Amino acid sequence: MRKSKKQLSCYEIRQKIKPYITGEMELPEAKEFVEHVRHCKECREELEAYYAFSAALMQIDYKDDVKGNFFLNIEKRLEKTEAAAAKAKKEHLVKWVVYVGVALFIAAATGVSIGT
Repeated sequence: MRKSKKQLSCYEIRQKIKPYITGEMELPEAKEFVEHVRHCKECREELEAYYAFSAALMQIDYKDDVKGNFFLNIEKRLEKTEAAAAKAKKEHLVKWVVYVGVALFIAAATGVSIGT
């Protein structure tokens, strides 16, 4: 099992709020971001404030052109990121199991001994 990398500081997380809201973050980074804001009240409040401000600006800029579903509330956004991360982890595990199964099948079919 590999060691998890150093957790991001609140300062680093706050620098990532805009990329998270605008969808510019890759899934592994977004997962780490969500994990932090789920447990850090101050960063969560900062995220909510920035999100509310961004949503208000978009409404001013686009008025009626913006559809209601554009403004997902922040909780749904966080849940969506967590679900995507869980799905990616499950897909990775399934691939790993398939690869191991194929390797064992090939080893058995070719008569290669695994272990002693």
